[in-house]
Amino acid sequence: MQYSIKIAVLLALLASADQGRVLAQSDVDDLYRPWIDYRNGEISVAFEQTPVPFALHAFHARTGFQIVVPASTEPQLVSLRLNRQALEPAVRSLISTIGYRNFAMMYDDHGQPQRAVVLGVQPMQPVNSEQNFDSPLPITLEERQQIKKDLDRWHELKQEERGRIEDRLKTLPTSDDREILVREYGRQLLGLNKETK
Repeated sequence: MQYSIKIAVLLALLASADQGRVLAQSDVDDLYRPWIDYRNGEISVAFEQTPVPFALHAFHARTGFQIVVPASTEPQLVSLRLNRQALEPAVRSLISTIGYRNFAMMYDDHGQPQRAVVLGVQPMQPVNSEQNFDSPLPITLEERQQIKKDLDRWHELKQEERGRIEDRLKTLPTSDDREILVREYGRQLLGLNKETK
């Protein structure tokens, strides 16, 4: 009999603990609902002159998707409205609205988007049409191998060496090699290890 009472008390405590977690999650959902609504894989966003750190935190709290941007010394605001978009296009829209264009998307083991890492570049500036830009040079096989080696030892590099790699990744033309290197850069930036298969 006493054993049954102990089991009943333990089950009651567990049930009340789960209910507290559900209520806490509900409070978070209600807190950010005026800015972000995320249901059935579709997201609606209503940011109007919203501080970027708050927008990114709200996005993460409501969707579980993390967007990592470089630290900024100047306060930035974002204004963006999206209605029932899929998560990936919404992430792209938010990042470009903040003013960035280069980022790496990270996926979990099931192929679902999990995190986006914005490359450490300054926000886009308006381009002066009178400026003459040379097209960026494509990456050579030797340079690609060297950058890959440098990325593999990322934590051993000095800040200026890291800056050199970041600058080169920013200027690479779109290609499969660039995407591979940017993905590896994102892994190193987040401290993720490659999974061995």
